[in-house]
Amino acid sequence: MAATLSPQVAELKLMRDRRDQKLSVVVRDYKPAWLIDVSVNLSRIELVFDVIFRPYSGQGWFKRRYRYDGEVDVLHHLGEVAFAESELSKLPDNALII
Repeated sequence: MAATLSPQVAELKLMRDRRDQKLSVVVRDYKPAWLIDVSVNLSRIELVFDVIFRPYSGQGWFKRRYRYDGEVDVLHHLGEVAFAESELSKLPDNALII
């Protein structure tokens, strides 16, 4: 028998799937990348999170903040800061974007 998800869990899964589709375009050519510090706000239908990756050729690692607006299916770039390469080993394995 298949388990039925609660409406909130189903909405969150759908939001994450749609976010992942948008995010895959951003990181496609810049892997490895890690998705960290995810904050969920179901009342605003949004996810706020950071991505660690190397988006610029010949430069170091960056921690970039995004907000996914699930109501209109838009990924907003909120800014970025440099990220020390020495900190990469501290990132959780399950945060790696495949």
